Amino acid sequence: MQRSALVSRRDPDESMIDGCRNGDPEAMRALWLEYKDRVYSIALHFFRDDQAAAQDITQDVFIKLFARLLQFRHESGFTTWLYRLVANACMDEQRRRNRWSVFGDAVADLAIERAPSGEAPVDDLFVQAEIADEVKAAVASLTPKLRIVILLRYFDDLAYEEMAAALECSPGTVASRLNRAHQSLARKLGHLRGSVMS
Repeated sequence: MQRSALVSRRDPDESMIDGCRNGDPEAMRALWLEYKDRVYSIALHFFRDDQAAAQDITQDVFIKLFARLLQFRHESGFTTWLYRLVANACMDEQRRRNRWSVFGDAVADLAIERAPSGEAPVDDLFVQAEIADEVKAAVASLTPKLRIVILLRYFDDLAYEEMAAALECSPGTVASRLNRAHQSLARKLGHLRGSVMS
């Protein structure tokens, strides 16, 4: 298939792409102005009118686009490549949200399982959501080094050795950081002890 058949009428001209590749701020601004609304619209629909998520996705896509523009080889049209970046960014964000959701659900399930005998189980979805939100906020408040070990351990289920390799530190350092993270979370979530913690 000839390259001309792959180029969309909505694709920018090559001078704009070349300008962006050469770091020309005017070309980069022109590309941004030409495509930002399209990217934002896709992300806004993907996340059901969540404007903050759409703005974050739009920013993320253009950061990746400008960083990877040298890799664009015209094997597909520019807009096809751009939409692939948008789709991947949206899917990555959705996977991230799903991990949080699964984590929140697990916490809510634990609250039900550990409710004192004789008491009604925690079946109010609003209460479960509040508990999950508090756990998410507590994890988010950890320092980056402590937050990452919690996420790698409980979201990606990595072993200590795998975490150590990923973080380029010793398994002992991983264990120490996990211990500190657990202690911090225990302090932050101590008020949930009766319903979530034994």
